Amino acid sequence: MTSDQRKYPRIAKPVEAVWRGASPGSSVSRIADIGWGGCFLQARAEPAIGERIEIVVTIGDKKIMLTGSVVYLERPIGFSVQFDSLTKEQIDVLKELLGEPPASAG
Repeated sequence: MTSDQRKYPRIAKPVEAVWRGASPGSSVSRIADIGWGGCFLQARAEPAIGERIEIVVTIGDKKIMLTGSVVYLERPIGFSVQFDSLTKEQIDVLKELLGEPPASAG
């Protein structure tokens, strides 16, 4: 997904994450970049485009779960996820990493 297709810009902030998709089990990976609308996960596993996934990420001393859909695969590097609407709790934790959200985030 090119940056001009994104609703929100992303910043390069490597963060460890664990994600889980349709298949059983979970995979440890690294978020290479993240923004208010989604992220790019560096992972060897390849979920399908459109697959629903859950991502658990620790930011500071807080752990949150983000949900979304796979929108782009970049073999063999990883994949992009578009987040579902964010809750107030998720926004509050993401602020520590991303700063203040745009008015339309969430």
